[in-house]
Amino acid sequence: MNKKRKNNKVLVTGATGFVGSHLCEGLLGRGFEVIGLIYGNDINIRHLKNNKNFKAVKGDITNFREILDILKKYKPDGIFHVAAAVPASETKEDSPFLFFEVNTKGTFNLLEACRQTNIRKFVYSSSMSVYSKEIKQLPVSEENFIDPRDFYGLSKWQGEELVRIYAENYKSNAVILRYAGVYGPRKEEGAVATFMKNALKNKTINILSDISWDIVYVEDVVQANILAFEKLEKLGFAVINIGSGREIHVKDLAEKIISITKSHSKIKINKIKDSFRFYFKINKAQKLLGFKPVSLEKGLFLTVQWFKKQI
Repeated sequence: MNKKRKNNKVLVTGATGFVGSHLCEGLLGRGFEVIGLIYGNDINIRHLKNNKNFKAVKGDITNFREILDILKKYKPDGIFHVAAAVPASETKEDSPFLFFEVNTKGTFNLLEACRQTNIRKFVYSSSMSVYSKEIKQLPVSEENFIDPRDFYGLSKWQGEELVRIYAENYKSNAVILRYAGVYGPRKEEGAVATFMKNALKNKTINILSDISWDIVYVEDVVQANILAFEKLEKLGFAVINIGSGREIHVKDLAEKIISITKSHSKIKINKIKDSFRFYFKINKAQKLLGFKPVSLEKGLFLTVQWFKKQI
């Protein structure tokens, strides 16, 4: 049984999402009392609703008055801001309005509500998308040039700047975590999920791009969030990259998944649409947080076990 800790009530935005639901689980497992802010489908957290330390609360971060009332009512000791509008699949068109309404305005609403209720602990989930896509030096450190090339990346960077300005002006403690590509159980889209679904059905795995990038297991992201929260007072304000610190080529990823699943899938190299290389330098996360990501093989194995249950 986990011991109760001082300052143990936290609010997680985006609690029903992929990262948010895993974060709620991780926090509960470490003895936190969790207020999960939900918007839309709650399927990812239904299994948590019987946990006495978990409270699901409906709320919209784009509605300032609603968020302020929630913080006044539940009085959390800190916030994990995970909620975000993310890019749609290739078959759907993205709306710039949605990114700025949710990611920029929504972050502002939370920060201002925190100021008015004197909540001084804030962990913000950001993205590798804030960096330039024309990387000249690898691995990418936190000092790398900020140059978002789409509305999502721009809105996440604007959120970062709001977090920084609030932290500096109101003497609060805040950490910005920039994630690489996150994979794991419950994520149904992306290269890892697509390759696993095909591999488990012995279907052809199609390669459409010449990409090498950094992917990080979702439980490592959970670990980073909790470590950051526990060290907030010491850190004050910090921006930290969270990834595996390793580069994996998309074809090598497909081969590893075929091996782990013992699949008979073939790999087909199609007409290459784009080329891209990206991976994080994670020295800062290791030094400041004690961050230790699992191996790619272990993360993929654990994810495969989940996908097997879905078939």
